[in-house]
Amino acid sequence: MIPVTKYHGCGNDFIITDWELLKHKNIEDFVKHVCDRHTGIGADGCILVKQKPLEMVFYNADGSRAPMCGNGIRCFAKYCYDEGIETAEEYDVETLARVKHVTRVSLDPFQVRIDMGTWDDEPKSIQVDALKEPVMGYELPVGDKSVTVYSFFMSTVHTVVFVSDAFAFDYNEIGHAICHHTLYREQTNVNFVQIVDAHTLQMVTYERGVGMTLACGTGACAAARIAHEKKGCAANLKIILKRGELHIDIDDQQHVHMFGPAERILKGEVAYV
Repeated sequence: MIPVTKYHGCGNDFIITDWELLKHKNIEDFVKHVCDRHTGIGADGCILVKQKPLEMVFYNADGSRAPMCGNGIRCFAKYCYDEGIETAEEYDVETLARVKHVTRVSLDPFQVRIDMGTWDDEPKSIQVDALKEPVMGYELPVGDKSVTVYSFFMSTVHTVVFVSDAFAFDYNEIGHAICHHTLYREQTNVNFVQIVDAHTLQMVTYERGVGMTLACGTGACAAARIAHEKKGCAANLKIILKRGELHIDIDDQQHVHMFGPAERILKGEVAYV
């Protein structure tokens, strides 16, 4: 039996456990097992906690490794506090997308602020081999139409698509088509973003390795950056998601800061040999 805890950040849900318990097991198989919503616990991803130094090891629900996850790192911070692993108000967390700085803002409700770092527009950083220039306002052929996309690395590979209404339509089909487009060798998350006003966005995300999700923290950061830079929105934005809100600030050094909640759903054990 493996002890696990389930958390969510704005509806984006994760199974969290100690990396030491799985380091000699088939982690990809374990992740797919626990994240299955019919035969497992069910989650969008799985987070393994390494200590000394503190590191977040993140997997998508399909067992694929990802650099990090914005909603996931807030849940990681809540788990570390709940388990007494890290109770300081500020600390660093290692990820495949560099070190992230965590600041705990409140305990009830539990909310943290994460310095997500800055972005990278280089095509090689998002595994786009066919283009030499940044994928900014690129007309991507999808079926019999073209879609204007903004793609870059924001803790993982993200593509932003502006739409008239983020919540009124089912974006699963087009999200899948863009995510798996031949332009993106390692696939891409796809964020469908509606500008409500200069300080507010609404968005939904198709995540590689998962599908449509209720929220995406790194996607919110990506959406805020493009809305500010390309659409004239403010540098501090409220991002409305289907199950909550995030607040994103972009500072003068182009660091993106994410503020939002994390909640524990359950704690128990899962059968796994």
